[in-house]
Amino acid sequence: MPVRKLFFTLFGLLSIAAFAVVLWAPLLSSVFPDLDLELIGGAAHLRLYAGGALVVLLVLRILVQPPKQPSKRDIAWGEFARSVGGEVTLERRSIGPMGWTGGTTVRWTTRDVKVTLTACTDQDRNVDTHFVADVILTQPFQCHAVHESMLTKVLFSTQLWNVALRAVKEREQRAAEGAGLAPGGASMTDRLAFLGEKEILVGDPKMDASYLIKTDTPDRARELFVESGVSCALHELDAICTGWQLSLMWRGAGLHQMTLVVPGAMIDPRALEASRALVEASIRCLADRGMLASASSRAA
Repeated sequence: MPVRKLFFTLFGLLSIAAFAVVLWAPLLSSVFPDLDLELIGGAAHLRLYAGGALVVLLVLRILVQPPKQPSKRDIAWGEFARSVGGEVTLERRSIGPMGWTGGTTVRWTTRDVKVTLTACTDQDRNVDTHFVADVILTQPFQCHAVHESMLTKVLFSTQLWNVALRAVKEREQRAAEGAGLAPGGASMTDRLAFLGEKEILVGDPKMDASYLIKTDTPDRARELFVESGVSCALHELDAICTGWQLSLMWRGAGLHQMTLVVPGAMIDPRALEASRALVEASIRCLADRGMLASASSRAA
């Protein structure tokens, strides 16, 4: 490895020198008075030789380039994958509603449900860590939970979300009218309407004082969040991470997506473990209460 680094640096310096000759070949006779360019056919030929040398040096530099060292995130996620019995893959980067996704990805399975750990980068280059699981529910419901603070009270206030939902509904109506379509089916506004409602209380004083929870089916959401495994995992994550969001959102035909979003590129093993515990405890709770479709139903 040190030899490859040495040659990589050497070829880089020689490439710079060759590029300089290509640019300033006529000036070399001024810098080196004893150099007779006519012996090699003049400045034009010198540029040609230097250009060829530059190409060869760049190719050699690529061939001896040392392998890229894994980032701290790659190392941390690799160790996490081994601990959960998952696999690490390098996904093609693509743009989605939340920003750029892909790159290093960890996949594992719990209760026959596939869980994915990945990172998402928005247009401002802010990175979030996403734990995502697609589940099919026999008793559908949606919910969204965040740590309760002055900021989240404002961002998830009924007034603010009603204004946002009204704007989305008007945009949907204009799009439908422009396409000549008659309104029908559940729109995005209908699916997100619960975010414009008042948050619920689950009956646990610590949970009600610490978290802001919104849902379209309060009884089922309470069953999820008061379950001992889910509540303990949620408290543990909340003690380690800030700005997290846990959601269960409808995706159509009984399919729901459970997503835990934590700001930043997560590399702390404690945070990774706490996030995993929360996602797996939530899936286990749904399965134990008969809300999660069986493996045979999901396969069908």
